[in-house]
Amino acid sequence: MKKITAFILMVLCLTAFNSCSVDSKQEVTVDDAKQAYNDMKGTWRGKVTDENVPVEVTMTFGNEFTLSNLPVTPLLKRFFSGEKLDEALKTAHPANFVAPTLEMMISGDQVFVQMEPTDWSFTVTVGDEDYQVNALLHVVTLYSNNYKTLSASITVQELTCEGTTADLTTNGISYLVDSATRN
Repeated sequence: MKKITAFILMVLCLTAFNSCSVDSKQEVTVDDAKQAYNDMKGTWRGKVTDENVPVEVTMTFGNEFTLSNLPVTPLLKRFFSGEKLDEALKTAHPANFVAPTLEMMISGDQVFVQMEPTDWSFTVTVGDEDYQVNALLHVVTLYSNNYKTLSASITVQELTCEGTTADLTTNGISYLVDSATRN
């Protein structure tokens, strides 16, 4: 379901940017792009679901994009189950995810920003053993100036735990933060 939702968000983003009429040939200047990016700057609060429970996340736009409190349950379920999963979840202390901006597009009141795919890692303890979990995340955001909301689609492109790679080809992991509001 998350994959479908993320796909729909991406299609809507691309449709919004490609649906400008021929009559509205508005040239976007460097100053327009700077203003749009500056309008996005700040801290935003939104929600993602983790095991059907809404979890509040914080996104900050500055020189980079920072995301805090992203749930790790879907990641850890690829490597642990039962009591081991419970123990891993209790000991997981993931750091913030930070990604530099790769590309920005502007269409009317909407700003589409793609972040550079970035590694995110954290450690969990199961028994007396520490496990390093590494994920390659790709983030795409859509800011609406009219509605003053920010949406983000986060896709896990690669996932490993102590040398074991999770198969994401048939059952990928993605998160959707829909309509986050400025804090």
